[in-house]
Amino acid sequence: MSGIKIDFTKRIYGFDLLRAFAIFSVVHRHGRHLLRGTFLEGPSWLQIPHGVDIFFVLSGFLIGYSLIANASKTNDRLTFSKSTNFWKRAIFRILPNYYLLLAVNYMFVEHSVLTGSTEKFSIWKYITFTQNLYYPFYDFFWESWSLATQTWFYLLFPILLMVLGRYVRLKYNVLIVSSGFILSAIIYRFSISDVSYDAFWWDVNFRKVAISRIDCIYWGVLAAWGRFYYNKIWNKYAIPFGVLGVLIFIVTSFFPRELNSVYLNIFYLSISPIYISLIFPILDRLKDTKTLFGNFITRISILSYAIYLLNLLIIQITDNHFGSVLMENGEIKYIIYWIVTLVLSYLLYMVFENPISTYGNRIMHTTKMMYKRLS
Repeated sequence: MSGIKIDFTKRIYGFDLLRAFAIFSVVHRHGRHLLRGTFLEGPSWLQIPHGVDIFFVLSGFLIGYSLIANASKTNDRLTFSKSTNFWKRAIFRILPNYYLLLAVNYMFVEHSVLTGSTEKFSIWKYITFTQNLYYPFYDFFWESWSLATQTWFYLLFPILLMVLGRYVRLKYNVLIVSSGFILSAIIYRFSISDVSYDAFWWDVNFRKVAISRIDCIYWGVLAAWGRFYYNKIWNKYAIPFGVLGVLIFIVTSFFPRELNSVYLNIFYLSISPIYISLIFPILDRLKDTKTLFGNFITRISILSYAIYLLNLLIIQITDNHFGSVLMENGEIKYIIYWIVTLVLSYLLYMVFENPISTYGNRIMHTTKMMYKRLS
C-alpha cells in the first residue's frame, strides 16, 4: 500500500479510524463463517456494530456538515454551483467502481461463477440505483443495496436544501429535511410490520430497502447540525457523549431481538445510528498520526470503498469453488480471504478508482468540500 499518496493535512484521523473499523466489520461478517469451530471464532455474545450503519452515519455527518458550512457562507442558501460541484465529485468517486463491479457480477452470474439470478430484477434498476428504492431485492449484487441508499441521499439532500432554503432558514431547513426522512423510514417499517418474516426475509425487507434505512444517514446529518451550530457543547461534552454511546451499544447488544416484534421491526434499526453519532465528538478530537499503525489505518480507510465492493464477491467465489480446500484450516482460509481482498482492492484503487476520480475532478474543475477537525 506504499503507493497510495496521502496528504495528512486533509485527513481526519478519528474518522479514518472509524471508517477502517467499519470496513473490518463488513469483511469480517461476510467471512466469519470460515472461523466456525476455530480458536478465532470468539464468544457468541461478542457483538460488533454493522459496518454499513457506520458508513451511513459517517457519510451523513461529513457530507451534511460540508453542505451546511458551504450554505452558511452564502446567506444560508446552498447554491446550485456548490451542489453541482458536490454531485460531480460524487459521480467520479462512486460510479466507476460501482458500474465496473456491476458488470463483473453480471458476467460471473451469467457464467455460473457466482450463484444468483439476473432475471428477477431489471439490470436498469441497478444502473439507476432503484433496485431497492421502496421494495426488496435479492439474489444479485447484494452489496449494492447500501450504495443505492446513499446515492439517493447524495441526490435529494442538496436539492431539498436548495428548494426549502428559499423559505426556511438553514438551521431549521436541515432539521426539517432530516426529521422528515427519519420519520418516513419509521413509518415505512411500521407499514410492513404486519407481515411475519423469517430472519432472511426480515433482512431483505427491512435492512436492505432504501426508504427503510435512509434514516441512518440523516442521524449523521443531525450530528453534523449539532456540531455546526452547537460546537461548544459538542466539544465540552465529548467524553460524556461517547460514554453514553458505548452504554447504549452495550445495552442494546444484549436486548432480545425477537423476530416480528415491534422493537425489531420498527425501532431497532434507528438505535445504531444514535450511538454511533454519540462517539463522533471524541473522534473529532483525535489528531493525525504518522505512526506505522496510523498510516495503515489511513490507507485502509482510503481503500474502504474498493474493499466493500470486492469482499463479498471474493467470499462467494471462495465458498462456491474452494469450499473443500483447507476444510480443516478455517483460520488459514480466513487469512487468505483477507489478503486476496486487500490486494485486489489495492489494485482496483491504484489502477482504476483513483486515476478516474483524479482525472475527472481535474477536467471538471471541482473542488473538495473539506471538513475540518476541531482544534
